[in-house]
Amino acid sequence: MRRIVSEKEILEALERQAFLIEQKLNLDSMSIGELNASLPENAMVNLNSMNDLLPKYIKPSFLEKLDLTLDEVLKDPVGHIKKDVYPGDFERAALLVKTHLFGKKPISQSVSFIQRIKHPLTQSYEGIFTLTKPIQKKQNLMGINISLNAIEGMTNKLMRLLEESLYMRNNYHKFASLTPREKEIITLLALGYQNGEIGEQLFISKATVEQHRKNLKRKLEIRRFVDLIRFAQAFDLI
Repeated sequence: MRRIVSEKEILEALERQAFLIEQKLNLDSMSIGELNASLPENAMVNLNSMNDLLPKYIKPSFLEKLDLTLDEVLKDPVGHIKKDVYPGDFERAALLVKTHLFGKKPISQSVSFIQRIKHPLTQSYEGIFTLTKPIQKKQNLMGINISLNAIEGMTNKLMRLLEESLYMRNNYHKFASLTPREKEIITLLALGYQNGEIGEQLFISKATVEQHRKNLKRKLEIRRFVDLIRFAQAFDLI
């Protein structure tokens, strides 16, 4: 596998990984515990509730380093987090996530940030890159956390761990460029609905549907219906 080296490549790789993890968790093909047990030491995936942002799952080995249990963290989650995070980093990250969840942009998108967290042994601060993505079917907020010191190698290891297909890697940028409306139309097209029927379901005109189809044909570079089906299946749109 070619090494991922640039900041843009690392972010794109993490976004693809977040999407793949979301698929696995939605389909119950892998539990969050199984996923974390197989991850390298410098990476973890945690879950928070989308409703109140309280922790639902934290990697056990990380809690062991802090000499804490999840129940103890839940008694004072903000206090425990702020104790180990560089002053101001937590507040900035929390504001970014809340704005993302309750703002105007589609919450299916991911948001990323960096926090400096105190190492439990050295007591020095270490940069942690976090990519957060809502898992709407489970009402969870997933965070992929990787040490900045190991992010390049870790990203490649995660890629291999999740067995990402070449098709996913080559087409994810197209999926990421779609609007929520375009995703709805792809789903209905893949299910066999005609332009007029799609317009009725989405309360838009037939002409608007036709324009969306032209835009999708250009964006996805798809000419055959079977290719649309494959795309929709790969990205969990049907």
